[in-house]
Amino acid sequence: MLHSLLPLKPYRNSITLSPLATEIRAAWSLMRKSPHWAALAHEVSAVTKRIARPCETRLTGDTIEIELPAAMTPRGFETLLKNLSPWRVGPYRIGPITIDSEWQSFQKWHRILPLLGDTKGLRIADVGCNSGYFMFKLAALSPELVVGFDPVERCWLQYSVLQGLARIPNLAFIPAGISTVDSFSEFFDLTLCMGVIYHQRDPFTACKKLFAATRPGGRIFLESLVIPGTGSVMLVPTERYAKMRNAWIVPTAETLATFLTRAGFTDPEIHTFGPITTTEQRRTEWAPYESLADFLDPTDQTKTVEGYPAPHSALVVARKS
Repeated sequence: MLHSLLPLKPYRNSITLSPLATEIRAAWSLMRKSPHWAALAHEVSAVTKRIARPCETRLTGDTIEIELPAAMTPRGFETLLKNLSPWRVGPYRIGPITIDSEWQSFQKWHRILPLLGDTKGLRIADVGCNSGYFMFKLAALSPELVVGFDPVERCWLQYSVLQGLARIPNLAFIPAGISTVDSFSEFFDLTLCMGVIYHQRDPFTACKKLFAATRPGGRIFLESLVIPGTGSVMLVPTERYAKMRNAWIVPTAETLATFLTRAGFTDPEIHTFGPITTTEQRRTEWAPYESLADFLDPTDQTKTVEGYPAPHSALVVARKS
């Protein structure tokens, strides 16, 4: 799976390698200590080594489609994919196998695509990339390089399977989170950070790291669930928000913009998209656990089960001068 780092080799003189290498070694060591993930990592590695050449891919539709090599049986491959559940983002179709992910991520893609502009030749970061759905979508827009960051073992393995089939040469995956993105000092023309900031205990420091990684003249797309309302305020849940233990803060859209301007970005543009709905986030066979319908008050869909305002979606686009 370390082949996910190979596209970075030409850029090694532009990256602060020491802290990055420490994080990657720690992620690899942690995975190997888990019998569950170590066994799956071995299986993923064995399967991808059998793939002799890149498989045909179709990246422009709502579903990322990748052909399965003729030598591989769909039934056995589907078993591996299901063992990597839950699949949070997608959907994907691998040969005849459809991965119906929890999030219908193409809905978010349709919201951000008109705002991206020309990405040809750009270096792009996808911070919190999960299994790489948006990385694959970006790959269809002719960037120079897309680098995904995610510290979750399951996401690394899911991406490794998909990229092991697709072999798109300008995609790299780093098994570490937002804390390492500033190892790429003023490297990225476009930095995407989606669905991450409310998981940060210190969102101001996180945004400073995003600022450090973005080159002068580059842009940041900071997307998050938010609470409705005006003003630069944020909710700090007493224990959980929408049953999440790791939602440390839930900002308003204006607060997202404040995070960015306090970090040094300028000209923030706020885009709000209303409440998140069960057409976008829901329980599926490939994510068979609680989802949005379980997180909302069954008698009042404008509230979470804890009584807080239900999550909305917002995006702030800003620039580094």
